Amino acid sequence: MDLLTFSLFILPLWGAFFALYFLLRRAGLSRQSLVAKCGGSFLAVGSAGMALCLRGIEPFSQPIFWFFLLCTAADALLELHFVTGMLVFGAGHACLIVWLWGVVPPTWVSLALWLLAYACTALLFRKELPKLGKMTAPFCLYPGLLGASLALALPLPFVAGAAYGAAAVGALLFFISDMMVAKGELCGLPPAYQKPIMLLYWAALYLLGCPLWAGL
Repeated sequence: MDLLTFSLFILPLWGAFFALYFLLRRAGLSRQSLVAKCGGSFLAVGSAGMALCLRGIEPFSQPIFWFFLLCTAADALLELHFVTGMLVFGAGHACLIVWLWGVVPPTWVSLALWLLAYACTALLFRKELPKLGKMTAPFCLYPGLLGASLALALPLPFVAGAAYGAAAVGALLFFISDMMVAKGELCGLPPAYQKPIMLLYWAALYLLGCPLWAGL
């Protein structure tokens, strides 16, 4: 099985979970909608697990697999307790960083990209940061991890091959999606933003898993 064949099966399922999630939310069934949300994210776990198994690799031994697992868990936690969910997402990004570091170690370009990502975060939340209080530490830690995974992923197509282009785009979409989530949590965003945020997030998970299928 290759990525194209698997995508023909998995992408319609993702679309179904997307529709179900927002239908349940519209009906006021927020807790029940978490099942659809986690179900959609778990498709990325299945994608990574299948690709690794087809390569003869034990999925639980790979940090990239744990990244997808932790993201799925954080999806539920984020809506139950935002800071806890953010910390679990941070642990997921730590796993992603370990995997990306193993593909290509960081360079001065990665460092520059990380500083740029952190600066953009500080600029975006310049009005909210002084008001965070006890939440300041997690809100400063998480963008550092998120920016690190982005900084490691963006150069990959140029140094590790075109197969990693999807991962680079996926990391960028993840960064944008999470910045929108944080902005919405801190200062509120119109409900219309919920669908683009979810679309960007699930697209990010799909694209980050694509390199695992390369060559199969």
